[in-house]
Amino acid sequence: MVYGAFVRPKSLPRPGLRNGRRILTTFTPPDMSTAAAPDPYGAMLYCDALTAYRRDLDRTPDVVRFGADDAGWLRRTVQLERLTAAAPARVRAGSALATQPALRPAPLLAVAERMESAGALILAFTALSAARRVWDSADPASAGIAIFRQARISRTLGVKQSAENFYSFLYAFATRHRLPELRGRALVGKGIIRTLEGDAAAAYRWYAKARIACGRHPAAVAVSYHGEMAAALSAGDFSRALVAGWHALSTGALLRHDEAGLMVNMASIALRADQPQSALRAVRVALRASNHARVRLTAYSKGALAAAQLGQRTLLERYAARVVATAATASFPLEELESRSELAVAFALVGDTAKARRLASAARRDALPLGLGTIVRRCDALLAGHAAAEPAVALSAPAQRVVRQLEMV
Repeated sequence: MVYGAFVRPKSLPRPGLRNGRRILTTFTPPDMSTAAAPDPYGAMLYCDALTAYRRDLDRTPDVVRFGADDAGWLRRTVQLERLTAAAPARVRAGSALATQPALRPAPLLAVAERMESAGALILAFTALSAARRVWDSADPASAGIAIFRQARISRTLGVKQSAENFYSFLYAFATRHRLPELRGRALVGKGIIRTLEGDAAAAYRWYAKARIACGRHPAAVAVSYHGEMAAALSAGDFSRALVAGWHALSTGALLRHDEAGLMVNMASIALRADQPQSALRAVRVALRASNHARVRLTAYSKGALAAAQLGQRTLLERYAARVVATAATASFPLEELESRSELAVAFALVGDTAKARRLASAARRDALPLGLGTIVRRCDALLAGHAAAEPAVALSAPAQRVVRQLEMV
């Protein structure tokens, strides 16, 4: 597999090209003998705008373009590159360069967010890099957000060391410029990486540090508890996950996208507590709250697990098809691998062992080089013939109180 490449389950139908003929047909694909080598520091992220766009398309071979605006995104990123190419080491806040309309933070960060959401990850990274040539000295607050986004893009692409480095730099940068929320978010990012590695104990420590480092900034506290919930889920501590999730909700500072992700986690806990109908309700709330592919991929796989527990094969197939359709229009390898491994469990639950093993084998193969221990262990258990249905968990008294409180939300 190309490191950080777009991956799909081999046992599910592969969608064809859409919107006509593929563009940029003169692009020569990279030599796979070298492209397959691990790229932990994200060297492929550092390139010009046109190369970034081509690499994004190469990562997503079934995508002709990322949306109606991708040509405009490319033009805007090229403009940013030309505008900032000769920027001095330090740019004054009121200088002619810093006040260029193309560098206005709010619209530029919004465009970069749309690029990232559509799967044009390297193009978004390139646009942020160009802006930071000015923002790092002229607008540290906007630069901090850009650094955070670059760390997230690195993490999404599976270039883990690059993500680690960006989070470390962000912490130092935010400390120097007195940006407490971003100090906290930098440590939350480190906790997320530890969670993906399957090291929940280390993740808890980072999330606790984040709540101190951010000076109790509500948004950073909320995402730290949300991250703790995910880590507890990966460790099988469902009571801790519920309590942490309730703390995150109680801040009132979560964005709708994050609330949707939290509801997906609540669905996971409902599944383990043998409440598949409640899980389905949580999935539907999450899908109404966010259209983001990262959320929808995991929501659909939780819905598939709930359908499997209820013995509803038709509903299971519907959610599996939606995983494929969502993956075909965006590139989020980590979330897709999580969804693929959960689909394997879902098909095992309804007795389709052959399909379950194919999905688990393919997901394990692609998760292993990315160091995704939780996914690898799940696939190993299924391939070893262990029962896919796990015993129902008992919740602690505080977690049961959270369940009752959630019923009134």
